Amino acid sequence: APLPEAVRGRLAKPWIERCSSYFGVAVSPTGNDASTECSFEEELRCSEQWMYVPLTNTPEESKKATMMFLFDIRSTSQLGAGLSILQTIFICFAVGIGAMSFSHDVNTLLLNPIERMISKMEAIKDNPLYAMKLGDIEYRREEIETARRKEELARMSRCWKLFYMGYNMKKVKEPMETAILEKTIIKLGGLLALGFGEAGAEIIGQNMRGGTAGVNAMVPGQKVDAIIGFCNIRNFGDATEVLKENVMMFVNQIGEIVHGCVDDYHGAPNKNIGDCFLLVWRLSGASEEKQQKLADMAIMSFIRMLAEINKSRVLARYRDHPGLLQRLPNYRVEMGFGLHCGWAIEGAIGSDLKIDASYLSPNVNVSSRLQAATEQYNVWLLISHFMVSLCSPELAAHCRLIDHVTVKGSKQPIRLYTIDLDYLQLQVKKKTAVEMTKNRFKLRQLREVRKNEKWAEDFSVSEAFNSDEDLIAMRATYDPEFFLRFAMAFRNYEAGEWLVARDMLFTCHYSPDSCQDDSATDYPARVSDGDWPVDGPTCTLLRFMRHTYFHPPSDWTGHRELTDK
Repeated sequence: APLPEAVRGRLAKPWIERCSSYFGVAVSPTGNDASTECSFEEELRCSEQWMYVPLTNTPEESKKATMMFLFDIRSTSQLGAGLSILQTIFICFAVGIGAMSFSHDVNTLLLNPIERMISKMEAIKDNPLYAMKLGDIEYRREEIETARRKEELARMSRCWKLFYMGYNMKKVKEPMETAILEKTIIKLGGLLALGFGEAGAEIIGQNMRGGTAGVNAMVPGQKVDAIIGFCNIRNFGDATEVLKENVMMFVNQIGEIVHGCVDDYHGAPNKNIGDCFLLVWRLSGASEEKQQKLADMAIMSFIRMLAEINKSRVLARYRDHPGLLQRLPNYRVEMGFGLHCGWAIEGAIGSDLKIDASYLSPNVNVSSRLQAATEQYNVWLLISHFMVSLCSPELAAHCRLIDHVTVKGSKQPIRLYTIDLDYLQLQVKKKTAVEMTKNRFKLRQLREVRKNEKWAEDFSVSEAFNSDEDLIAMRATYDPEFFLRFAMAFRNYEAGEWLVARDMLFTCHYSPDSCQDDSATDYPARVSDGDWPVDGPTCTLLRFMRHTYFHPPSDWTGHRELTDK
């Protein structure tokens, strides 16, 4: 193409620009044709110019003159730079999106589960019994997640719903290894807490805090103050011979009631020994008000056990069992309870091959002996005076003092109390149309709500004697006159006035019509064993005094030795 007129005009002018060893002229319309400075060196960088030289000159021509053409490519360079910037931005954006997507997957599938697992392990290490609640917390978290998904699904269109449901169904069918591992930790922690119980919490904690992989179960014990309860299934030997392999189900059905009532009233089941259950309420670290409330709740938990065992539809079926009725006419599931308080050593018992986390103390033996003595006194519960002095005056007023004895394992005499309840007045629960939830996590949540309500300041345990229908029905059998007569008879018995005590005990009938003040002088002549009151403690005291013809020994100090276990 022909050169523009302006370019030809510039080329025709003198070449006055000096660039190194060259002289030249700027042909660009924007160039300054009057300047002698090299415009390329001042205005253009190396990347903004192209340089061309003829390569066909002969050596002679090159010695005379050399031509060089320089082109300004700033516009092209700027366009390339802009495109490079856009390319960099696009790459950064793509890498950022990819990193965010990868980070989301890493956080969701790996980092967050690992952090949750670490937090759960730390929680178990600090409080091993907390592991029992981890399953509930995980269940609550899953419930919240399910509710959130349903809410999102309700706001979506039909197509998005199908896609969302298909995506989540795939996630449910293919659980990640981290999720499996996390749930395994929850289950293992729960099994540890369930197996070792409150007494084994220190064993679990010490081994979790250790820096080695080895297990040291033989840790030193620690002294604690506690309320110790013992309960026993009566006629268990006969039940075992009759029920045979079904005896396991029989014990577990009773254990479900026993453990549930203890847990409801902030106790801890510790050991199951065939027909016996060891139950503990720890007092160490609790204030006096809290200890008093724990004592009230321990007694009330035993009362609830008595009521639930006699109202249970499951246990009521054993009343019609042919084998049991043949061995034991009028059979029904009955239990004896003993309740005492004092110090105990909490720790591991056994060896490196097998251990049990439990309590060792003379006070544990005392509680066991009180439970065993319930059959001697023909009562369902025996409570030591240490326990009665610990509970509130309102609840202690419902306890009846029935004897003053020395028990093997105790250095000082113990006053024995009972709570008179006629459980034969209770009716078996009827099956209702109301559907009960079978979800164990929801049941545990409801139980936690009930347990927390019992710690409220306005909650009075003893108020149940006035408001609970079962308690009112079981107490209706006993007239206030009966308690007054027995209390007067016992004071005379303790003071050594056994003849007076005998005559008063003969009048200790439950109903007011039977408590008639007959002539006491006629009792020895006409009252036979069959005419004695049906009250168990009354008959026990009469039988004991009859051994010495109702005259106290010369060394009588107000208490006797409990020889029968």
